Amino acid sequence: MVKKVFALVMFVMAYGLAITSWSEGQMPAICDEYKPLFAPCVPYLIGTPFGTPTPSCCAGAASQFSKANNPATIKKLCTCLSASTANLGFRFQNLIQLPKACNIKLSFSIEKCING
Repeated sequence: MVKKVFALVMFVMAYGLAITSWSEGQMPAICDEYKPLFAPCVPYLIGTPFGTPTPSCCAGAASQFSKANNPATIKKLCTCLSASTANLGFRFQNLIQLPKACNIKLSFSIEKCING
């Protein structure tokens, strides 16, 4: 029993380290202002398909997506999402489903946004 608990603690610590390293080290510079979207959503974005985003993820996503309210800010967000998806290991489907999973209505297509 002690070995199982120890193994679980080690896994959680390693996972936390991976998320911390990701959020600060691999995020493209263009995405700096979108940390409130990415940081709490990392477990959802890299997790298993059909997972559920946390309330903090949805709050951050709603805040950031609401700022994309004109062509210039939409383009900036899309550039960030496109740059991040490929090199950060986000599951494309999870990113596409994030607004729906958080009940966020967008004024643009997130799929077209990511694909250019």
